[in-house]
Amino acid sequence: MPVPERHVGRLCYTLLLALSATILSSAQTLVGGSLFAPAPAEVTEGNKLWLQYQNSFMFKDRLFIDTDFGHIFNASSRAKRLNIRSVFKYQLTDNIKIGTGMGFFWHYDRPDLEQELRFVQEINYRKNFGASILYQDLRLEERISQGVVIFDDYQTRVRYRLGITIPTNGAMYFGAYDEIFKNLSQQDEVASSFFSMNRAGVLAGFNTYQRFRIEAHLMMEDRYHADAAKNERSFIFTVMVKQII
Repeated sequence: MPVPERHVGRLCYTLLLALSATILSSAQTLVGGSLFAPAPAEVTEGNKLWLQYQNSFMFKDRLFIDTDFGHIFNASSRAKRLNIRSVFKYQLTDNIKIGTGMGFFWHYDRPDLEQELRFVQEINYRKNFGASILYQDLRLEERISQGVVIFDDYQTRVRYRLGITIPTNGAMYFGAYDEIFKNLSQQDEVASSFFSMNRAGVLAGFNTYQRFRIEAHLMMEDRYHADAAKNERSFIFTVMVKQII
């Protein structure tokens, strides 16, 4: 029996609240919770504000360039970071894209001008379930850093993100996701922790005209160490603008 339209919005809100409670609770994150390990110690790192713009441009049949620009502010240390990243992608199937590219990250307010160059290879999977979208992203990053003081002895890591977006009857939509990070080349104490970092978040988005979308994200970021007492937790609020060119 079809679900009456007046109940669709209530169902979306109920699902979002359930996902939010599951992902944002300290005991239920994908890495740091009961699925893999005890919840991390409550050592709070600096919270962050992240401003981001993303666009996707199809310059030829099945060929895309995805670019993002970001500006991150750290509340505790007043550190600031600019980044730009571009990835060339090929539409392999209706649901799968593969891509390669590079990004540049610059901590412009530090005396040593900390910089990082990243080469990336990634696979993106999207699957529609009615109006909702389930997505998975797997990314390999090779990182070349200069002027780094902390976390300077690993260069390669893998990132995996699992998420879902849930629309409403109007222009609004909601979502939830979880992303895990695994360092592949490291020699410091973090090496004893299987996963190095986890980000779990929820979002609310609005579809505007002319292929623009505006999103607000709230993420919880956990960094893991061999010594659980040194685990760090911070919250990230993100304002994101997305455009299809």
